[in-house]
Amino acid sequence: MRGVTGLRNHQLVSHWLRNPREVGAVVPSGQQLASAMASQVVPGAGLVVELGAGTGVITTALLKHGVSADQLVVIENSASMAHDLVQMFPAVTVLQADAARLGALLKLSDFNTPKAVVSSLPLLNLYNRQRFRILREIASVLPVGGRLIQFTYSPFPPISVALAKRLGFEGNRMRRILINLPPAAVWVYEKKISC
Repeated sequence: MRGVTGLRNHQLVSHWLRNPREVGAVVPSGQQLASAMASQVVPGAGLVVELGAGTGVITTALLKHGVSADQLVVIENSASMAHDLVQMFPAVTVLQADAARLGALLKLSDFNTPKAVVSSLPLLNLYNRQRFRILREIASVLPVGGRLIQFTYSPFPPISVALAKRLGFEGNRMRRILINLPPAAVWVYEKKISC
C-alpha cells in the first residue's frame, strides 16, 4: 500500500509543479475525505460524474461505496493522470478533457443525465471566468434534485452564495474532515431550479 501512496504523492507533486493553479494540494485526498465525498452519492440512483480525479483516491471510494463502474464517468484534464486512471480503473469510463466541456462530453459519449457530480477541482484556485464556465456546465447537466459534491480547504464555501443562487443551487456544508492534510470541508449543492 505504501508503494501506491508514494506513487500517488509523486504524481500529484509533479503535476502541481507544472500546473499549480489546477491542483489544490500537493498530497492526495485522505481516505476519510474520500469516504465523506462518496457517502453523499446515492449508489444506483443514476450516472455519477467525477471531475478532477487526480490519483483516483475518490474514484476508489465511490466504487467501494457502491457506485457501479458502468455508472461512473471520470473526467481528468491531465493526460498523464488520465492515462494512469485508465490503467487503475479499466471498467470505468475515463475521459481526458476539460471539465468546462462537460455538457458536450456527455452528449458526444451518449451518456444519460448525471444524478451527481463529484468534484475535486480546486475551484477557489481557478480564475473567475474558468470557475464560472465549469460551474455553468455542471448546472446545465444536472437535473432539479441533482447534486454537486465539492470539497474545499478554505473556511469559506467553494461557491459563493450569490453564484450558487444564480446557477440554481442551494449549498450546505455536510462534513469537516480535520485530520485531512490540509483539513477540508465537504459541501453539497443541490439543484433547486432549472437554468
